Amino acid sequence: MSGPPERGAFLRYPINEDLSFLRRQVDDYLASLGFDERRRMDFVLAVNEALGNVLDHTDGPGTLALGCDAEHVVAEISDTAGLLTDPDAGMSPPPPGAPRGYGLWLMRELCDTVEIATDDRGSVVRLRMRRPAAPPHAAAADGAAGSPAG
Repeated sequence: MSGPPERGAFLRYPINEDLSFLRRQVDDYLASLGFDERRRMDFVLAVNEALGNVLDHTDGPGTLALGCDAEHVVAEISDTAGLLTDPDAGMSPPPPGAPRGYGLWLMRELCDTVEIATDDRGSVVRLRMRRPAAPPHAAAADGAAGSPAG
C-alpha cells in the first residue's frame, strides 16, 4: 500500500483460512495511518479473534471491511450465519479455566469500541481504535468521513 489510505474508502476482503494474509493487510493499513507497533499488534489481534470466530462458528461466507474516519480505524467482520445475537457478548471474562470464550472479551479489552449487531443479513462485529494524532497541517488536508456499512 503506498501512502495513507483515503478516508471514507474501505477495503474488503473475503474471510478464508489464510488469516496470515488478512493480518498483514490490517497491519499494513494501520502502519499507513501512523499507528505504533503496540497499537497495531493490539488491533491485529482483535481482528484476528473476530476472523477466527467466523471460521470456527459459521459455515457461510464472511467479509472483513477495513477503513477509517477522521478519528478511528474501523474493522467490520461480518458473516451470513447471524449466530452472534448478544450485543453484550464478551463484556465479562469467561470463568477461570474455561477452554473457550476469550475472543470477544479480548476484543473489548484491546479496542476502544466493540459493537455487535445482527439482522436478516447476518452478524457484524465492528471494532474501532482511535487513530494517532496527526500533525495540524495533515488534519486540515484530510478528506470526508465514511462508513464501511454504507
